[in-house]
Amino acid sequence: MTILVCLTAIVVSTDATAQKSGSYNNAALENIATRTSVRSYLDKPVEASQIEQLLHAGMAAPTAVNRQPWHFVVVTDKAQLKALSKANPYAGMAAKAPLAIVVCGDMKKALDGKAREFWVQDCSAATENILLAANAMGLGAVWTGAYPSEDRVKDISSTLNLPEHIIPLNIIVIGYPDKENTPKDKWKPENISYNVYGGKQPVAEVRPIQESDFVEFDYTKASNINPFTWFKGAGLLLASGDKESHNAMTIGWGALGNVWSHNVNTITVYVAPARYTYEFMEKYQYFTVMVFDEDRKDVLEYMGTHSGRDVNKEKELGLHVAYTENGAAYYLEAREVYECEVIYRDPFHEEGFGDIPKKRYENFPAGIHHQYIGKIVSAKRR
Repeated sequence: MTILVCLTAIVVSTDATAQKSGSYNNAALENIATRTSVRSYLDKPVEASQIEQLLHAGMAAPTAVNRQPWHFVVVTDKAQLKALSKANPYAGMAAKAPLAIVVCGDMKKALDGKAREFWVQDCSAATENILLAANAMGLGAVWTGAYPSEDRVKDISSTLNLPEHIIPLNIIVIGYPDKENTPKDKWKPENISYNVYGGKQPVAEVRPIQESDFVEFDYTKASNINPFTWFKGAGLLLASGDKESHNAMTIGWGALGNVWSHNVNTITVYVAPARYTYEFMEKYQYFTVMVFDEDRKDVLEYMGTHSGRDVNKEKELGLHVAYTENGAAYYLEAREVYECEVIYRDPFHEEGFGDIPKKRYENFPAGIHHQYIGKIVSAKRR
C-alpha cells in the first residue's frame, strides 16, 4: 500500500522562541558550516515527530508577499521511494532511503504575472531550511533537482499523481547517515565583489578595543572547554602582577576542576622558578589566564620565546593592558579572560616523582615547577 502524506499547512511550534536564547547564533552558524549532502543511509526509519519538525522548518522560510506557495509530499512507502528513484535519475539513493520530501510549488498560491516565478525562490528557501534542520537533528539529506527539467517534472508528477497546478521543484532524500560525511570547504574569496562587480573589500576603520567590549559570562554553562585539550596547541597566556609591574608568559600545561569543595572551580598552572613570571606568581594573590583567537598565535609564540626581563613584550606586540577589579593584569586583545585567586602554591617535591617527572627534570635548567591552584573568581569574554 502506498503511503503519501501531503501537507499544505502546519502550526508553528512554540519551541522556536526558546531557540533564540543562549548560544543559538553560534550553533546556527556551526550547523550551516557542517551541513553536507548525504546519499547513503542506515536501514532505520525517520520518526514521525522528526518529520514534523522538518516540515516546521520548511514552512518557517521567507516567502514573497507571504504567499507560501509550497506543498510538501512526504514519502515513506518503500515502493513509492523506489518509483521516485526512477523518476529522477539523480535521486537513485531514494530506493534505499527511509524518507523523501518532495518540495512542490502550488501555482494557485503563486504570484500573478511576471512575479509568478518567485515560487521557485520561496520553495528553495524552504528546501534549505529542511536540509539544515535535518543536519541539526543528526539526519543526512540531499537535494535532487526536478524543475525546470520537463522530463523529471512529468515523471515525478505522474509517480505522485500531482494535479497540474502542483509543480515538483525537487526531491529531498533523507535518512540516518551510515557513515561520517565531511563537509566541503566552499569558501572562495574570488566569488565576492564589494559595491560593484569586481569591487575590492573596503578597508574598515579599526576601532580601538576597550574594556567595555568585555562582558562577564557563566563559564560553567556557556563554555565549550575540554580540559584535556584546553592547554594544548598554541597554548594560553598567563599573567600576574598589578598596575605597577606585571609579566605574562605562554603556558602549555594546566588543569581544570574542583578542589576542597564542589563549589570551588579552579585552574591550576605551573611555573618554573627561572621564569620571570615566577616572581610575580609568588608575590601576587591574583593571576589571569587568557585565551587568544587563532589569528593571534603570534602573541603566544612571542610570549613563549622572549623574557620580560629583556624586552617589553606587550609593547613589541602592540598589546593593550587592562586590570580586573582585583588589580590583575590582562590584555584587551584576548578573547576570554579567567581571573583566579591563588588558594594554594607549592613546588613539586622530588621524593614524589614517578618516571615521567624524573625524566622531565633530568636536564631542565629552568628548575622544578611550582604549582599554583587558582580559584576562578570571574570570567569575561570579548
